[in-house]
Amino acid sequence: MLYPLLITLYLMGLIVASPFHPKARKMLKGRWQWRKRMRRALPKKTGKRIWFHCASLGEFEMIRPLLDALKKEQPDTSVVISFFSPSGFEQCKNYTCDGVFYLPLDFERNAKLWYRFVQPDISVFVKYEFWLRYMQQGLKYGCKMLAVGCLFREEQFVFEPWAKQWKRCLQDFDRVFVQNEQSAEKARAEGLRNLSISGDTRFDRVLDVIRETVSMPEIESFKGENILCVAGSCWPPEEKLLQQFFESNGMPVNRKFILVPHDISKKHIQEIQKRFSAYPHLTYSQWKSGADISKAKILIVDYIGVLNGIYAYADMVIIGGAFGKGLHNMLEAAARGIPILFGPKHQKFPEAQESIEAGFGYECEDYNTFEKHLRSGLGNPEFREYAGKKAKQYIASKAGATGHIMEYLKYIIQKP
Repeated sequence: MLYPLLITLYLMGLIVASPFHPKARKMLKGRWQWRKRMRRALPKKTGKRIWFHCASLGEFEMIRPLLDALKKEQPDTSVVISFFSPSGFEQCKNYTCDGVFYLPLDFERNAKLWYRFVQPDISVFVKYEFWLRYMQQGLKYGCKMLAVGCLFREEQFVFEPWAKQWKRCLQDFDRVFVQNEQSAEKARAEGLRNLSISGDTRFDRVLDVIRETVSMPEIESFKGENILCVAGSCWPPEEKLLQQFFESNGMPVNRKFILVPHDISKKHIQEIQKRFSAYPHLTYSQWKSGADISKAKILIVDYIGVLNGIYAYADMVIIGGAFGKGLHNMLEAAARGIPILFGPKHQKFPEAQESIEAGFGYECEDYNTFEKHLRSGLGNPEFREYAGKKAKQYIASKAGATGHIMEYLKYIIQKP
């Protein structure tokens, strides 16, 4: 089988790239001597233990409501969390549980040792994280095997002819929780019978996040009595569209803009400042250092972790990513009751199409559609009120996945 060779080649690629690529360097360093780290850091198992595996931070946010519910309803059950990507591990490494680790690369020996060290009673693979050796060894080990938050489409790799082993493992899982009926139909057509349509736990999580949000007086001060448009997790395509909008329409009166770029490197922040040099602007760090913001119309946020708080003051939101690889999280903005604009590449994100159908999401294929929707949002309070109401109704209608999955988790935890 070619799979072990592919994993070996991937490891070699990381080694070659590590001197030049920080992410590759972190992935190698985080997995270096992982056995020794786990022996030292992982506490002795005393009761039932659940292992959750996530690709990155987005998948962790999906299971966060489950983790919170477990702490509350099953306090004697311990949790171990693993990540594939540094972006997830770095932000969650201090989460309170029995251990947060990088998942060792998917070699058979690594998987065997992993189960020997962790000793999970339940293993949970989140969304798309279907690592073959870990699935195979988990089934052999005898723990309960679950997948949560799954989205299955026609092009899903586990249903390709070459991936029969992956599909066979999923068929042997105790339960596969899918987000919607379309995923269930696809999985049934491929022979999966252990299915449950649970919905998406992110909707529960986003409601929790809103309740926990701390006010940001500085953003309230910047907004004042103006209409505020926020470009969240934006990339150069969204930034260019805003630049073209200003060049075509001028800086709108009584309107202010906040850009929260996905890439906050010094180089990219400088590129944004250059792009909007013709308009009064300031970076968030300059403002925090005492610079005068009274005349600024554009605030460029060069901080991590403040986007959700900023959404609380937005009247219109542009979500980045869908002119490139894929749409960033739009649920935090939707839960606030805000109309949302995004690019055309959102097919892997069902909430985008659902937002369009619900009446609060607006796809922008090009500059003309972007300008049309942005002008409507900035200039029409009835438009914003209608779309905002639809957004809140949509989020409320989708909540409840956590309780559905927790019922099953409690059932298998309490079984002797």
